[in-house]
Amino acid sequence: MKTFIKRVLFSLAFACGLTAMASAKGYTEILHVDAALDRPVVPANQTEDVVVQIKIRPEIVHSDRERPPVNLSLVLDRSGSMSGQKIEEAIQAAEVAVGSLGPRDRVSVIIYDHEVDTLAPSQFATRENIAEIKRRIRGVTSRGNTAIYAGLNQAAAELRRYEDAGYISRMILLSDGLANRGPSKVADFRALGRALAGEDMVISTVGLGLGFNEDIMTTLAEAGQGNTYFVENADDLPRIFAGELGDALNVAATDIEIIVRARGGARIIKSVGREAEIGEKVARFRMPQVYSGLDKLALLEVRAPEGRVGAVEDLIEVEVNYLPVGEKIARTQQVSVPITYTGEVEKVVAAARKDIARNVVDNRIAEAKEEAIAHADAGDREMAASSLRGVVGKISADYGFLGDEVVAAPAAEIEEEAEQVERQGLSNAKRKSYRSDSYQLKNQQSVK
Repeated sequence: MKTFIKRVLFSLAFACGLTAMASAKGYTEILHVDAALDRPVVPANQTEDVVVQIKIRPEIVHSDRERPPVNLSLVLDRSGSMSGQKIEEAIQAAEVAVGSLGPRDRVSVIIYDHEVDTLAPSQFATRENIAEIKRRIRGVTSRGNTAIYAGLNQAAAELRRYEDAGYISRMILLSDGLANRGPSKVADFRALGRALAGEDMVISTVGLGLGFNEDIMTTLAEAGQGNTYFVENADDLPRIFAGELGDALNVAATDIEIIVRARGGARIIKSVGREAEIGEKVARFRMPQVYSGLDKLALLEVRAPEGRVGAVEDLIEVEVNYLPVGEKIARTQQVSVPITYTGEVEKVVAAARKDIARNVVDNRIAEAKEEAIAHADAGDREMAASSLRGVVGKISADYGFLGDEVVAAPAAEIEEEAEQVERQGLSNAKRKSYRSDSYQLKNQQSVK
């Protein structure tokens, strides 16, 4: 968050009193925060591992005037491998993207092969400017190698020109190949993505075909805190770009920080899915932006201490800090999450949240797929398959009591995947799919 923003904390009750309190202070909350356990009732007199789900639901932005203006930079691969349908669909997708903007937004277009060219410097997305940008985009032809790193840096330079003017800065990278000019290691792109995210630039990546490096593209999106896409067919590009711009044009809040504090004898174990800073008593999740009408989740595994029958204790406290779009003063919401102890198994089952359990199952599978990739890359098919089968055992142990609808279908699908990996390993296409699918699921990506 930029240094000029002053953090002012408002302690808000998250329930019926929330609306009244917000009204009394002269504003309506743009975010709704909910926190709940997968098993809010647990057996007494023993420790239990439970998962807390923190859900952030932004209000819907109803008009163009309500949203902040966007500062968009498109970074387009024009290397030799982009010839034919690929470059044609990329051109169409770029036209869709720039055509989605309004006159208050800014747009720049960077093209790269072994060199980098600024096809269109940052300018307002007026009707006249958009027409000229589209004309220039239609003239792009494929040639040369792939200088992704240099293209990103040039796009960042265009975004920086207006970084203090109240814009939401967004970068979309399209590539179908390997980074073969300039820095080309995953670590290089992780560092670059983090540096740009520190300047409030969100980076999304679109990998086209089967020739791109999915580790670079996913790592860049993760470090740049944006979305990532694996697009096998070029004709999907216009849909992907339209969806990505839909997110950028509907930012509800920025600089979101979720702080979870364990109470009493509770202990934090690990994040499930989304990356977090984890300590035994405090965990922190960060999200650069949340989008109008799109839920974002954070899942955290917590060890609950022993409790006597009938006891109700606050297990954790959740604090969510965020900056509403168009404002300079951050807000805070707080909510406590209780846990109840019982001597009756029936009460444990009846109180369990199947919706949260399904989200936990999906995220555990995403983590297992990433483990499988690492083992497959090392040439160990057996361990790759074991990672997948291991998660089946975990989700069955945790949620088997909830019935087939929560566990059976995903377990059967993963077992089938494990058998295939054991026989054949991970194909290029399957590896790309695993990498992008896992990232998209863990980050609740709206368009895939």
